[in-house]
Amino acid sequence: MTAHASDSRERQHRESVHVCPNCGLIINLAELDLRAITTGIVSCPNCDWSGQIEIQIIDQVPRKKPTSAE
Repeated sequence: MTAHASDSRERQHRESVHVCPNCGLIINLAELDLRAITTGIVSCPNCDWSGQIEIQIIDQVPRKKPTSAE
């Protein structure tokens, strides 16, 4: 029973994301704007690539570090 409890604590949180096929930028689907959601087209803020949203499931999304302006 102890092994099972330790396994559940070690599970990582999985999230649905879009990964830019041009530059590899990970965009959490929760961060997409309404236009991207309704059209299914996303524009990468990093390289300006534009195309269909391609959903992938990953173990963990790298979080943005807050800047002093936020």
